[in-house]
Amino acid sequence: MKGDPDWQGHNSHAYSVTTAELRQFIERVERLNQEKADIAEQAKEVFAEAKGRGYSIPTIKKVIAIRKKDRDQVAEEDAVLAMYREALGC
Repeated sequence: MKGDPDWQGHNSHAYSVTTAELRQFIERVERLNQEKADIAEQAKEVFAEAKGRGYSIPTIKKVIAIRKKDRDQVAEEDAVLAMYREALGC
């Protein structure tokens, strides 16, 4: 503690380095969150443009979701959907 010659209190160099590092992590995440918000706004503008040109936004979003998946996964989902539709007569 205070009687210990190595004790530097709460304002030690290690504490300030940790504080600076923590601040850097927080600021990096804040910048990334702002970039994410900017990108989301840009995507929203693209969807608005596509809608203005007559495209179906829900369909575009479905196509984007499908393109993220593996071909085998899409094929399996399509087969199950077809089976369910056939079972229900729709």
